[in-house]
Amino acid sequence: MQSSILSLLIPEANAAANNVVAFGNALNPIITHVVGPLVMLAFAIAVIVFVYGVIQMMLHETDAEAHQKGRMSMFGGLIGMFIMMSAWGIIYVISNTVKNF
Repeated sequence: MQSSILSLLIPEANAAANNVVAFGNALNPIITHVVGPLVMLAFAIAVIVFVYGVIQMMLHETDAEAHQKGRMSMFGGLIGMFIMMSAWGIIYVISNTVKNF
């Protein structure tokens, strides 16, 4: 009786493994060619926002309102860079996990 159950389960396990490999093969190009460049673009935008804040603070040292706006731009750029680095790490982990199946 046990051998008949195992013979039924093994083909199902092989089919499930083939489905996971197919999913990984389909997902990997999307991560490589779409998601990765979008994360890099968002990171570049965050860097530009940060640099804009630095320049705004340097050019308007005496104006308190412009100084505050520059500080907020720098803070927003830093938060954006942190989020993009975190997203990049999560995508890397997911991509390598799917590749290893």
